[in-house]
Amino acid sequence: MGAIPIRMLNELAYCERLFHLMHVQGLFDESADTVEGTLQHRRAELRQRPSQVGPDAWEEAPQSLYLGDEELGIVGKLDAIRRREDGVWEPIESKHASAPRDSDRFRVGEWELEGGAWPNDQIQLCAQGLLLRANGFQTVAGQIFYRGNRKTIRVQFSEALIEATRSVIRRAHELEREPMPLPLRHSNKCFRCSLNAICLPDETLHLLGGAETPDGAVPHVRDIVPQRDDLATVYVSGHGSHVGKSGFELAIVGPDGQRTTLPMKDVRHISLFGNVQMSTQLVHECLEQGISVSYLTSAGRLVGMAHPLATKNVLVRREQFRHFDSEDTRTQLARAVIRAKILNQRTMLRRNGNGIDKRVLRDLRDCANKAMDAPDVAALLGIEGLAARIYMENFPCMLKVKDVPPGEVLMKGRNRRPPKDPVNALLSLAYSLLTRELYAAVAAVGLDPLLGFYHRVEPGRPSLVLDLMEPFRAIVADSVVIRTLNTGEIEWSDFYVGPEACALKQHGRKKFFLAFERRMHEMVTHPVFGYRLSYRRMLELEARLLSRYLMGELPEYRPLVTR
Repeated sequence: MGAIPIRMLNELAYCERLFHLMHVQGLFDESADTVEGTLQHRRAELRQRPSQVGPDAWEEAPQSLYLGDEELGIVGKLDAIRRREDGVWEPIESKHASAPRDSDRFRVGEWELEGGAWPNDQIQLCAQGLLLRANGFQTVAGQIFYRGNRKTIRVQFSEALIEATRSVIRRAHELEREPMPLPLRHSNKCFRCSLNAICLPDETLHLLGGAETPDGAVPHVRDIVPQRDDLATVYVSGHGSHVGKSGFELAIVGPDGQRTTLPMKDVRHISLFGNVQMSTQLVHECLEQGISVSYLTSAGRLVGMAHPLATKNVLVRREQFRHFDSEDTRTQLARAVIRAKILNQRTMLRRNGNGIDKRVLRDLRDCANKAMDAPDVAALLGIEGLAARIYMENFPCMLKVKDVPPGEVLMKGRNRRPPKDPVNALLSLAYSLLTRELYAAVAAVGLDPLLGFYHRVEPGRPSLVLDLMEPFRAIVADSVVIRTLNTGEIEWSDFYVGPEACALKQHGRKKFFLAFERRMHEMVTHPVFGYRLSYRRMLELEARLLSRYLMGELPEYRPLVTR
């Protein structure tokens, strides 16, 4: 893959799996530490004085220096360098963290390093020194400033540190051609890692059955993954509304001229319904910041998504295409997904059904068992259809709506395009919103949303999104519909009911959007890992687990089945 960025050597010395995720697969996720560290680097560059970078060496002193060396196999940016009076150069690195306390020495492989600075920081600084030497600058030491406890540590480029750094460089080039290493076991490093929600260290070891501690006990999966995404999803559905950018804020102007603003740093997604305009400047800013945009019809049908270019992780997409070319793999995955869907439908009826016949629950259980024995996808379609008919026939028993006008019907089975009753109007809208959520999760992981294993591949159809969505239809989308109707949050007056179609009015739609967001932020206990996280995080977790199966790290993919 070419030269290794020296910043990646720091990640490798910290954790080989982190290096593989960031450098080989091209995955990255911001955390409070990484955001603050980036801002501190920018502020430091603005405050930098020319004397810090050797005014006698250039007519105009550079703010930073980009260096590389083909023999070393590394390249990188030196944020600050200083030339001493004796003509010796020193690279200067600043870190957001604190310097180690009460540490005599560190061991990296067979080499012992000084204890004043963290070993991964020493290796990154030494790599900068090696680049300076390779490009004709004499250097024997560098400095690391730790902002956490405001300590400056001078690091001597000893023979041990140089050999350790060269060893890390060699290992980096080896890892470019190797599968992703297994996670660290029970390491405290995972808690401060910005990629812990992508790495899934304890979850991976738990599913592999190798999470035992040295004494043979099986520990609980640690609550490392962030429980919820606190960024907002913005819904704009007023016909004639305009969405634009004003400084660092998102500006929404409604058809009545009313203006609403909110900071872009707090936005994760923007959904536009119907005739809503969005400025090109805002589209550019959203793509730069990783904010996805979905376009839906006035009725709520998803027609397209705008998101940043596909992640660099082509490895998982290559494996996705290879695995989904196998009929056996497609059938195996489809069996698991349809079984999970039917069991979750059964759970919804068992929890919410008023006077539900036990034979219905037994029939759904039988359908779930038959799904695992289906010989092919065609047989699965028949089993899924039977289960769906049983579920939808008994769906009304979960509704407790009292304000239905005489002569009107709340639900006439399952119908769509267009929906003909209030329940189906809400179900269609909820499924569109859930499709949008899964699409964003699948794209973030690096999978191709259009190539699935169960739904037929058609141009423009997000087949994989629809596949992964099946187990969540009942416990997310159907649950929102049932709750909003049973609590009276959505009333009969919120619908337009015509002879051929039924649609949710504008004020009713706003109430439903709020209810859907509450559900996505709702905390639930994961049935396998035992910790609590939001449904939105759960969707991304499912997509990541599927990608790990495709990459060969996990032996099977087990979709979520709620208890």
